[in-house]
Amino acid sequence: MDKILNTASYGICVFSLEVLQDFLKKKRVRSKKLLERFQKDKEFYLDALREGIWVPFAQINSIGYVIKLDGYDAPFDDAWELKMEYDGFNIEIKDGLWISSTGSFYTFNANEYGGDEGTYKTPYGIIHYYFGTDRSYQTLDGNRLYTDFKYDVPSGKYLLSVKGYARKQALERPNSNYGFIFSLVKVDAFDGFKNPREEIYDFNVANMG
Repeated sequence: MDKILNTASYGICVFSLEVLQDFLKKKRVRSKKLLERFQKDKEFYLDALREGIWVPFAQINSIGYVIKLDGYDAPFDDAWELKMEYDGFNIEIKDGLWISSTGSFYTFNANEYGGDEGTYKTPYGIIHYYFGTDRSYQTLDGNRLYTDFKYDVPSGKYLLSVKGYARKQALERPNSNYGFIFSLVKVDAFDGFKNPREEIYDFNVANMG
């Protein structure tokens, strides 16, 4: 079954928990409002890209996307059409790779990514679930939506590539008509970095003809 990642208004990001925590400790950051810090502190954001702490893919529609990692999931088949492709983003991995809705960084709770299992209910009655391999929530009408998936990728420094796809013939909900497949190439060290927020990048496959 396809992994469908549901995004909020911030997009998708890729990170490794242990690498992120080491970076935050080095930067003496204790706040859980990590998205706000990345948005407002340019040097903090650029340092994170340079060191391979996370890769954000912003300005995409807030819908569900089929998520795949090359070598771990089956590739997109002939029912899908390639819409965009970018490569060369730094990412360091120590404890596996998370592919997540960037909205998870609005208030980041590290214990929900560290292997513990649990549930909690928000004041609005939404039930959230977290396991060692994914995070999800149940909507008020009973649907289970996933916001984070973990892959057991060996530790190391990698260059991350992303390809965006759209179905040639759109299907009705709850099917997703758009998706991304990520791939990794291991390197000995990073040589410069790419900023996915620059205008040369367009990840919004749901808005491509």
